[in-house]
Amino acid sequence: MDNVENYKVLAYGSSWTKYSAINDTQGMSEVNSAIAQLIDGQGFTVLDRLVSKDKANDIREYVLAHLDDAQENAPGDLNLTNLIRGGETFRDLVTHPRLLAIAHQLLGPDCKLAAMGAKVLMPGCGEGALHVDYPYWAMDPGMPVTPALMMQVIWMMEPFSKENGGTWIAPGSQKYQSKVDERRFAREAVQIEGLAGDAVISHGLLWHRTAMNHATKPRVALLINYSQLSIRPMRELGPFSEEFLAEASDQLKALLPINYGRSLRNRLKRHYS
Repeated sequence: MDNVENYKVLAYGSSWTKYSAINDTQGMSEVNSAIAQLIDGQGFTVLDRLVSKDKANDIREYVLAHLDDAQENAPGDLNLTNLIRGGETFRDLVTHPRLLAIAHQLLGPDCKLAAMGAKVLMPGCGEGALHVDYPYWAMDPGMPVTPALMMQVIWMMEPFSKENGGTWIAPGSQKYQSKVDERRFAREAVQIEGLAGDAVISHGLLWHRTAMNHATKPRVALLINYSQLSIRPMRELGPFSEEFLAEASDQLKALLPINYGRSLRNRLKRHYS
């Protein structure tokens, strides 16, 4: 990995910031730089301040106010799912132009919203399981890096740090095309740090896990997954009410897992006409 030379001296317990790596994609557009990193580089990139600090805090407070609806994966590890129904703010987040520009380039202009939720790590919450994202964990080894099937967004609703459980990732692990390996991950993993409103964009094959929250308050992030049209969503997002669809923008309707037949016919025409 020529562009991340100083990862050679990083070990499990180190942290990553946008200043800690040599980036040979400087000078490219944000979209082209992101695609280069996701496919051939680190497997992830960080987009600065996709929302303001104040907006991030408002979203954080919304999530914390709705924890009664969350599912607990492990003690202190909470998931709040299907936030697409949470109102205009969340509808706008999944159609953020900087996110969609990358998703459309990586997954195709007919890509779909596969999931939208929040991950909350309560104080003292332990590390999560090491994994790759769906659909890759459901596939046999040898999963393709390209064409990519899934892109994940980990959107920081507060600063990520070692103390409060910034996500662990293994740079470049999307290229291993294999099941996750705890020992290799321990040698290569770095911990993401960033500011409120920043977002980590990653290839679905990137090895990662949640970290322990040593802080005294919950750590909140939004999780958004975009998929290739041909990938069946892992969770049901619908059905959507007439009121919801009436308020949805054309961009959002194109992302929703509806009208699959029309989307498939359009792809067929594009590829074979």
